[in-house]
Amino acid sequence: MQNSFRNFQLVIFAVCVVGFARTATAQYGVSNARSVAMAGAYTALARGVEAPLWNPANLGLKANRVYRLNLVSFGLGIHNNSFDKSQYELYNGSTWTEKDKQDILNAIPDEGLNFDFDTEVQAFGLSLGSFALTATANSASDFTLSKDIADLVLNGNEMDRTYNIGDTDGVGWGVASIAFSGGFNIHKSGLMEVAVGGSLKYLRGIAYAEVVEASSVVTTNIDGLHGNGRLVIDRALGGSGMGLDLGAAAKLDTRWSASFALTNLINSVNWSNDTKRLTYTFSADSVSIQAIDESDIDSVVVNSDDETDIDAFSTSLPRQMRMGIARTGKRLILAFDYIQGLNNGGAISTTPRLAFGSEFRPIGFLPLRAGMAFGGKRGLSGSFGFGFDLSLFSLNFAVANKGGMFSGRGAAFAFDWMFRF
Repeated sequence: MQNSFRNFQLVIFAVCVVGFARTATAQYGVSNARSVAMAGAYTALARGVEAPLWNPANLGLKANRVYRLNLVSFGLGIHNNSFDKSQYELYNGSTWTEKDKQDILNAIPDEGLNFDFDTEVQAFGLSLGSFALTATANSASDFTLSKDIADLVLNGNEMDRTYNIGDTDGVGWGVASIAFSGGFNIHKSGLMEVAVGGSLKYLRGIAYAEVVEASSVVTTNIDGLHGNGRLVIDRALGGSGMGLDLGAAAKLDTRWSASFALTNLINSVNWSNDTKRLTYTFSADSVSIQAIDESDIDSVVVNSDDETDIDAFSTSLPRQMRMGIARTGKRLILAFDYIQGLNNGGAISTTPRLAFGSEFRPIGFLPLRAGMAFGGKRGLSGSFGFGFDLSLFSLNFAVANKGGMFSGRGAAFAFDWMFRF
């Protein structure tokens, strides 16, 4: 009986959390602290080992070739669609009144409470002249908790009301990549340069999970709790594939530069290792304390789980277009990016996003950075950061907030450590 009840709890948890996963796609470049601090306005500025994540064509600009070794860079982003920092501070640790509970529910959209997580690590990167070799790992999670679940947790189960805690789909993944990138200067006239470039990527799938089916309803009446649910997940624990990025870049004079890139223009991951279909179901009829006391729980709760092998399958990552311009001065740098997803997926959206970034050096080795971005999936976001830029190495730090600089609905952090030679 205890094992059956434990399985029932696991099914409820899986339906409430995993079953509400949405398409998860990491935002490339979140491990570059300088770009995060400038709100992502970095396509025309990325140089050396940084260029492959933004535009490999930048490697071909002779006037700005940089020889760099990236020891480590790390970025993490956590966001939601309902609550900001001020609401958290208001309700955290306090006793909630009925009005507080209703205000919390009103802050959650009808589609549910959404959270998304992005992580990116570049464990190695080396640029030599017009070429670069980089190793990067990305993972993402994007899930939504039904508004009915929040209502149930806050107010308890209402008699004769049906709570819909399922009926959605989603996907999540983790992928590592090794990219060989090159940029080629195709025109030089005076101070003006034009370059093209690309990155050929070997993609190593770490894990993949897709919710194929998720549905669950729960009702309470005078006889007890009634409900049923079904959760079907396809998953894989390994795969491989290839990807291709292309771009063009121009150095207009000593100050102005422009850049254009297509990310994941061609890509595919074939998931072939340990591919399974996991199926969980439950059915509850007139569950109450009395019913459990008078009989075995298996007579009122029926649940099952099943695991079957499935064929290998392929997936692709959403494609993205980036255009950027930048003006570089001795103490002040200004940059602008236009970002357009070519299909939807996680942090990437077909809704255009505009990003503005700046870098000011009151002291030569101490750059101060700030930026603002609008549109896309995450809407308004503000960012800031700083670095220590010395002759042989640089350390950079950044933080960004969704919805505003200090009271947004999420935050991102980034750190990187690079050597120059």
